[in-house]
Amino acid sequence: MDAYFDSAIIIKLYVQEVNSAYAIGLVSNYPAPAPITTWQALEVKTAIRLKAFRKEISLGEMTQSINAFEQDIAAKRWVRPQYNSAAVEQKAEELSAKHAVTLGCRTLDIVHAAAAIVVGAKDFVTFDNRQAALAKLSGLAVKS
Repeated sequence: MDAYFDSAIIIKLYVQEVNSAYAIGLVSNYPAPAPITTWQALEVKTAIRLKAFRKEISLGEMTQSINAFEQDIAAKRWVRPQYNSAAVEQKAEELSAKHAVTLGCRTLDIVHAAAAIVVGAKDFVTFDNRQAALAKLSGLAVKS
């Protein structure tokens, strides 16, 4: 796998946000398909639903965005990589123990970095500074 995309990058592909054009450019630098873990997919869909809850988008736009995301998964723009969940959990615990106290990372930030390592991604693409620092300290090349 060439790149692992933070969920915040993926969301910008399906919901118009300030940095959507920039996110599209970052993603287009990598060949499809890109990995999509269960955690990423859940976080993307939940974030889109929260946008509807906050009235940032309509329910129709929410449905359209989630459908477009699911269609891209079905079309193999995103693929479910084979990985051992226990390996991701173990790596996440290692990263948390080593870096959470100094970086202040959220649990899902740590899980995403661990998953990127386990699936063999070379680059970690994110707009989040703490997540970028964690990925870099974990040996991943960071793009933002």
